[in-house]
Amino acid sequence: MSAAKSKKRPAKAKPKKSKPAPRNSAKAKSAKRTKPKPAKAAAAQAERPFRFTAADTVQIRFKGAKKPETFRVDDMAEATMVAQDGQTSLFYLFRLVSNENQNPDGTERFFWFFDAKPVGTPHPLFPALWKAAAEQTVGGFDAVDACSGKFSTRSVTSYDGSGACHIVKLGDKAGYRMCLDLNGKREFCDSIGMTIGKSDVLSAES
Repeated sequence: MSAAKSKKRPAKAKPKKSKPAPRNSAKAKSAKRTKPKPAKAAAAQAERPFRFTAADTVQIRFKGAKKPETFRVDDMAEATMVAQDGQTSLFYLFRLVSNENQNPDGTERFFWFFDAKPVGTPHPLFPALWKAAAEQTVGGFDAVDACSGKFSTRSVTSYDGSGACHIVKLGDKAGYRMCLDLNGKREFCDSIGMTIGKSDVLSAES
C-alpha cells in the first residue's frame, strides 16, 4: 500500500447551528391588546351638591307602611355653620310637607331633613330626619358640639336668613333632640332613625 493511500483524510467540521434570535419582548407585549382599566365609581358618578331639588317629590317609607308617603319640598336652604367645636360645615335643610296626610289636629304633617353638602360628605350626624318633639326642651342633655352652632342660609325657595341649632344626645336613648331657631321661629324636633335606599327613598324606623 502506498504512503499516499495510507494517509487519512481530515474530518470535515460540522457547521454550527445558529440559535433563533430571541423575540423582542417589548414588541410582543405592545402587540397584545390591553383592556382599559375600569374607572373608579367615585370618578364615574358626578358629584351631587344636593339630594333633592325644590321641585322634587320626596318619598318616605314609614315602618309598617305598605308604600312610601309622598312629600313636597316646602322649604329648601343651603346652610353654612360654624359649629361649637370650631369646624365649619355645609349642609341643606329641607322642610318636607306631606301630600297625603295631616296631623290629628288638622295641622300640616311635616318633617325636617338635614343633608351634608355635597351628598355623601362625612358628617357626625347628617343625613338626619326630624319630627316635631313632644317635649319642648333640650335642658339636661349633653350637646353635640360638632352639630350645634349658628348658621347663615341661602334659600332656594324663599329668602336668605340666619339661625342656630342646638342638638343634644338623649341620654341612653338612641336618638337626638334639636332646638332649631330659623328666621325668628323656634322648633323642637326629635331625630328618627332612617336609611336611604334606591332612588333616594327615605326609610324611617318609626
